[in-house]
Amino acid sequence: MARGGFRVDGASDLKAQLDRLRRGAGRAALERAGTSAMEPMARLARQLAPKDTHELAESIDVGTEVRDEEIGRFAYRLVMGGGGSREQALAAMRDARRAAGGAARNVYVDVFMGPVAGRDVQDVIKGVVQEFGSETREPQPYMRPAFDQDSEALLERLRKDLWFEILSAIENAARRGTLKG
Repeated sequence: MARGGFRVDGASDLKAQLDRLRRGAGRAALERAGTSAMEPMARLARQLAPKDTHELAESIDVGTEVRDEEIGRFAYRLVMGGGGSREQALAAMRDARRAAGGAARNVYVDVFMGPVAGRDVQDVIKGVVQEFGSETREPQPYMRPAFDQDSEALLERLRKDLWFEILSAIENAARRGTLKG
């Protein structure tokens, strides 16, 4: 993948299909697609993790966090993060809500992959030290190489998995009579 980003085609078509679903069905489709697409990268990171710490490889997992984010919160955070005033951030939030035309909420699913704290947060700290090193330890990167090797394939898997999951959810909703509009 070229440094500086990537291009996503068809996002508006995907969103239009997602909007046909009830919130719970759309959320579940996003979770399934994201988890499925990310798992091969997690396997690669497990293979690349230093072998002297078996716990590290075993702690690498894929997970999701689902948020119903009120429209405008993102605009608010963006302005505040960019050094804007609270008044400017509130104005940006109001503008985003007006632009949404009455749509109250969007569904977001964050998909993450990496060392997950089991019983002890120290496991995650060890994973970070392995990746980036410390004053006394040379770095042994495993996450970034996994990303570099698999990022383009991940995007292709995600594209296919999103369409599959959303269209399957639409078919199921149509059969049950719960399809919106």
